[in-house]
Amino acid sequence: MNEIESARRPRTALWIATAASAVLVTAAVVFLLVRDGGPHKVSFEVTSSGEKVSSITYGSGDRQLGRDIGTAATTPWSKSHKLTDTSGDLWLRANSPAGGAITCTIWVDDKVAAESTGLSGTECTIAFDDALDK
Repeated sequence: MNEIESARRPRTALWIATAASAVLVTAAVVFLLVRDGGPHKVSFEVTSSGEKVSSITYGSGDRQLGRDIGTAATTPWSKSHKLTDTSGDLWLRANSPAGGAITCTIWVDDKVAAESTGLSGTECTIAFDDALDK
């Protein structure tokens, strides 16, 4: 066999290695998307014992996703977001000058991740990674 025929001959081992690498890369990407990359449905909820809530602020990591004040903060209150960045904490703060009981709840993928009740205000905080493990 001459050199040209040898160069054109398929290299079975090379094809098998390439296919195996492609399968491993695909599996890793799927794992990251399903586990950490999401998207994950995150819901923030606030309820009160009837007292007015003056402000609600919520976010993920160092990013504030929203702030409602006045009539926009009427309870029961809830907002949902699809999030893919799982770094940092999920957080929710609600305040009331009237002093009634306020409960905040953070849901991740339809499971309660954090909940807190307080008078005049409350805060829920949980690391996103911990919320995914619940």
